[in-house]
Amino acid sequence: MAHLLLADKDWQARALLRAQLIEEGLDVEAYESVAEAVASLESQTPPPELLLADISMSDDPAGDVEALTAWTKRVAIWVIASPSLIAQGSLKGRGFEMILFRPVDVGELVEQIKRRVES
Repeated sequence: MAHLLLADKDWQARALLRAQLIEEGLDVEAYESVAEAVASLESQTPPPELLLADISMSDDPAGDVEALTAWTKRVAIWVIASPSLIAQGSLKGRGFEMILFRPVDVGELVEQIKRRVES
């Protein structure tokens, strides 16, 4: 069973995505912040197959990007960001496996995640 970490400040979006991924047979740990997800990463052996972090509503998107960048060599990281953050160019060249734009279609995201962890 694939193990994923999910970080999203919006509890409703986090709960919906987590529930749909669990329904698809994935093991998902959900956190309110990138800091909480990264703290969890530090104690996980082996690391999860994927960390999905929605930083579009983060209080500190630059700090979240730095914290996630430190893990890109050990964990596949997908980032969901607002178009304004992406336009600033602060996500390019950071080693993220995928950068997604808000708004995200949850059904399509679940399908993309399933394809990623099954390959």
